[in-house]
Amino acid sequence: MRNITRAFSAGILFATTILAIVYHVYYMGDTHVTKQQYELVIAERNKLADELEKLKKEKKNTTLPRKETYVYTLTIEKGEASRDIAKRLEQARIIDHAQSFLTYLDTHQLTRAVRPGTYVVTSDMSHEQIARQITK
Repeated sequence: MRNITRAFSAGILFATTILAIVYHVYYMGDTHVTKQQYELVIAERNKLADELEKLKKEKKNTTLPRKETYVYTLTIEKGEASRDIAKRLEQARIIDHAQSFLTYLDTHQLTRAVRPGTYVVTSDMSHEQIARQITK
């Protein structure tokens, strides 16, 4: 995360430098950029480009931490509301947001297709996979 922040900061610094020069040239009445100013901007750009490449290489070499997978045994009773099922799945960390799962069920007209029973679901399952399992 630190590398991303550094790269973002480097980009902002580069953009600010360019904007400062453009502002100075066009709005301060000076239409001439000295060779020294030009070389300074190019040197700064090259420095930032090198730093960005270095950060990209570091990012490629780092691996993302594995997301923990949760397993939950979901028991659905006859007549149980979909929103209650979605809330339990969210509390069990199977889904991130109960509302997004309810929206998926509504969009695919599966709200009334949920069947009572006991199902094993995991946090690496998609909304589609969970819905397919509980609507069999």
